[in-house]
Amino acid sequence: MSAYQEQLRELTQDEVVSQLEGADGLLALTRAELFYIGNDGVQRAALGEIKKVVGGKGGTLVVMGEAAPLIEAPVRSFQVDELRLFFESVKAFVARQKQGAAPAAATEPPPPAPEPEPAPPPEAEATSAPPEEPVTLEDEPAPITPPEEPAPAAEIYATEPAAAPATRRTGGLMGGLLKLFSLATLGAAGYWVYMNPTADLANLIFVGVFGLGVALVEWHASNL
Repeated sequence: MSAYQEQLRELTQDEVVSQLEGADGLLALTRAELFYIGNDGVQRAALGEIKKVVGGKGGTLVVMGEAAPLIEAPVRSFQVDELRLFFESVKAFVARQKQGAAPAAATEPPPPAPEPEPAPPPEAEATSAPPEEPVTLEDEPAPITPPEEPAPAAEIYATEPAAAPATRRTGGLMGGLLKLFSLATLGAAGYWVYMNPTADLANLIFVGVFGLGVALVEWHASNL
């Protein structure tokens, strides 16, 4: 960074939008001012005060204000083409500055229309009707559903499975053997009673009843 640029940083904190450095000085442009920093010191001009730029006479570049020069810089310090491009930027920013500073035509807003007076509130009626209560779904009676018709008798009978006829069980071979044992037991008891008529009466009754009971049990078991 050159000494001219360091001096420019000390002069302003505004953004430098364009600058041109020559052998004997520095031209710098911000959005509000134009600076020239040379060996003879610092010259600055507000963009709104610049009217025109004149160069070439006596080798001096002059930035004119309303009635007097604002900045004078030697032309030999800069390249002519670069100097022309730099002042094109200056011209554009000067035009923006003047457009922004031009006062807008002052127009007074029309006085606001007077607010209409509020209408007097209507007189309250002597008797007010009671507020109607809203009807909700809960107030409605529940719908009556008709009872279901019974199914026809034929269908009821058809849905019930018919009971299977009871089948009589037979004992088979084992049943036949039990029947033979039953008859044999009954015969043995009768034979013992017949062969011992002189035995004690209690023994005779016991043998007869016992033999008859065993025979009945065996006969019943043969039918299972």
